[in-house]
Amino acid sequence: MRLDGKQAAREAVLEVTKLAAAAAYRSPQLTGVLEIQTEIITDDDLDPLIELAGSIAPISPVMAFDYETMKYFREKRAPLVCLLIGAKLDRSELAWDCGACGFESCATFNQWAKDNGSMGALWGGPSCHWKMMDWAAACDYACAAANQYRMDSRPMATIGAVCASVGYMPDCTARTAVLIGPPGELIYFSRKQNRDSSPLEKHKQSFLKSSPIHWLAFPGGSNPVVKTKDDWWENKEYIKLEQLSEAEMQFVNETMSKVTEVALKHIPNITSWYTLEK
Repeated sequence: MRLDGKQAAREAVLEVTKLAAAAAYRSPQLTGVLEIQTEIITDDDLDPLIELAGSIAPISPVMAFDYETMKYFREKRAPLVCLLIGAKLDRSELAWDCGACGFESCATFNQWAKDNGSMGALWGGPSCHWKMMDWAAACDYACAAANQYRMDSRPMATIGAVCASVGYMPDCTARTAVLIGPPGELIYFSRKQNRDSSPLEKHKQSFLKSSPIHWLAFPGGSNPVVKTKDDWWENKEYIKLEQLSEAEMQFVNETMSKVTEVALKHIPNITSWYTLEK
């Protein structure tokens, strides 16, 4: 028997992702009550995620980074696999009444979450902090397992939010997408595909708008939070949010309308899987 090493390495990505999913279930828990869910998304089923991420990219440099990465490897027919890890964090069975969530008791938290909880930007809330730490540990264990096999991985809240928007894991309030593979070095940290996808100046501006540099706090989106005083370490009132102009707000609203259209196009098909399972 003779095997092509590069092809074998590509085929191994899915197997490593399965082992990463198993590792997520093996992660230690503080509460002992959290039930996590995992799904593995590959091949054509990645396309709705890429399409929706691409529709958000014009107003979110962070989403644009992850969109360009997924799009690049999909077009290269490289085996990029998405391990989706979710959990329901807006209920507490603990009765520990620790107050970390901001409520006096678990019962108060549960009632408020039931009456007022929402989808949020990246995941729904409010969340029990203890269960959130258990969920985070599951995500960490999945990434650590991939690293055991020297396979690059990157947990992306952005793509987790995209999965939620098209209907994945409807019973969960939190979802993170751990992208695994393809074989290579620093695929998610030294992103050549992002540099090649846009002019240098645009690429630089994307970094300035989405990464904490010098006087910037971590903005995460397209509108940086800036430290406004030289003595910010002495005066705690040191950040402000630059408001969007009327034209920028109009562009955001138009973009979000397109995002909604793309999401609604894919939701019926994806949510039907869960209806059939029940």
